Amino acid sequence: MPQIKAPRLYLNRCGVFYFRLKTKDKDRKVSLRTKCPVTANIVALQLNAVIERKRAMNKNSNNPNIGDFNFNLDDIHKYEIEFRGARIKADGPEDHARAMEALKQMEQVIPVTEPTAAEKLALEEQQILAQVVAQAQQSQSPKVSVVAAEWIMERRLKNAARTVTSKEYHFQDFVDRGLKGKNPEVNDLDKADIVAYKSALLKIGQAAKTIDNKLLSIADFFEYALAQGSYTRHNTNPVSGLYVLTKKERVEQTESYEPFANEDIAALFEPLAYKSEMNAPDLFWGPLLGIYTGMRISEATQIRCRDVILAENGVHFIHVYNSKTKGGIRKVPICDALINLGFLDYVEEVRDAGANRIFPHRSFINGSYSKRLSEEHLKYLTLRKIKKPDDHKSFHSYRVNVITQLANNGVSATLASRIVGHETEKGMDVHLGYVRDLPALKQVVDGLHWPIDPAALRYEGQFKDFVANKKKWKKDDS
Repeated sequence: MPQIKAPRLYLNRCGVFYFRLKTKDKDRKVSLRTKCPVTANIVALQLNAVIERKRAMNKNSNNPNIGDFNFNLDDIHKYEIEFRGARIKADGPEDHARAMEALKQMEQVIPVTEPTAAEKLALEEQQILAQVVAQAQQSQSPKVSVVAAEWIMERRLKNAARTVTSKEYHFQDFVDRGLKGKNPEVNDLDKADIVAYKSALLKIGQAAKTIDNKLLSIADFFEYALAQGSYTRHNTNPVSGLYVLTKKERVEQTESYEPFANEDIAALFEPLAYKSEMNAPDLFWGPLLGIYTGMRISEATQIRCRDVILAENGVHFIHVYNSKTKGGIRKVPICDALINLGFLDYVEEVRDAGANRIFPHRSFINGSYSKRLSEEHLKYLTLRKIKKPDDHKSFHSYRVNVITQLANNGVSATLASRIVGHETEKGMDVHLGYVRDLPALKQVVDGLHWPIDPAALRYEGQFKDFVANKKKWKKDDS
């Protein structure tokens, strides 16, 4: 039998049907939360019937709002049967059949009256909805792995690489611990599955903030599934209400990074120890870039040769093309201290070798090139007795040092934000051109002074052969 194509019925990119009611003022959409064309057509025809009846009753009115339909698939399974002024509720097809049988027996002893037109219409609508439920119960939802892959693909378009990596790791942990490696349909998941996963994390002693970070990733997955119409078991996110900490408590538990004291910086950059231990290009230049620019570790280790630029006004700068935030995309002038340390000489060596990045020997791991520098930097801090077990000093401490000294030097918040990549007031980026401001920004970074001896620490070409050895280069620099 040919299938009727209902008006206003559409299919989204995930194969889920939705009903669209468009007027000159509004464009309203409601997911029918089914991939079954028969079910979708029945529901859409019913909605169209309601619209046309409302128009006929009031020709001067605009199209009704979808919200006027009182339409909720989760409530459809509870049928209501009108019988001569009485209302009988039935739960499911079997209960509905029993109720109808009881009505037939009642009709034998109760005088029959001709139903009104409204009663006939109501009965027809209930029968259509009964068919919708019976067919919807047979429809299947997509597998968890399919929805998860689509979710991650979309998140790559809006989240930073490291954030996406964390979400992938957290969701895989949920699959391993919570689902025991199984791949059920999305609609098979319920709040009980999330509770069981949370309990498993509590039993192995994970910190409250770690548990909440994982739950936040799982919640993001369900938000995506709900929005796409892939998860129709409930209208609400099953992760809601299960967090260990409130948002305020999570903020309070966030440990702030501590700046390095002047004696720490002197010990850290002591020429003999530093050259001996930090004996690879990124290990040597990474901390120096951190203390003289305030760059994040991921920003310092991603620099490409083409990102080190000489502006028309004679100022060398580094273009930070990828950052944690939108405000982090910036141009940072290279201060005289870095130039005296030989940074531009090193970059020229890398360019001559034909590399794409200034640290071509490092791999892209977990969304960043910084893994090895982070590990070796921590070892060096411990070796120099700068890092104590109970403090919070790390590579990010250089950034804290820079921000603190800029404030102490009386640098305005606007100029400081241009250096370290903080968000500025709305519209500020439009009016402050980077190239025009580079001379002023260079004066700002030239005002950073640390207990470091550039002459004693100066780069003397010790990495020239290392960089020229293309066997050490990674794939994206080969």
